[in-house]
Amino acid sequence: MERSWCRHDATGLRIAVRIQPRAGADRICGIQAGRLKIRIAAAPVDEAANERLRRFIAGLFDVPQASVSLLQGGRSRDKLLAIAGVNRLPPALAGLPEHQD
Repeated sequence: MERSWCRHDATGLRIAVRIQPRAGADRICGIQAGRLKIRIAAAPVDEAANERLRRFIAGLFDVPQASVSLLQGGRSRDKLLAIAGVNRLPPALAGLPEHQD
């Protein structure tokens, strides 16, 4: 299951994402530059986009929002997330090709 944008560690998964804030809806867009590209409807103001991203990822992986942590990229489009207690990708992500730039 190892992919350029997803790594398994002792606590769960770490995923590298690139977000596009102010999108029309929250959705997965594929792989871009070795990262999972996600469109987020929230604006990048007062942590709104980061919180919306955490909610979206929690729903996608079917875990509580508290299980999703932002490790890097608080003020960047490129982020690193940790998802605790998860050891595999959900079906929506498992079928994504490794490279899709």
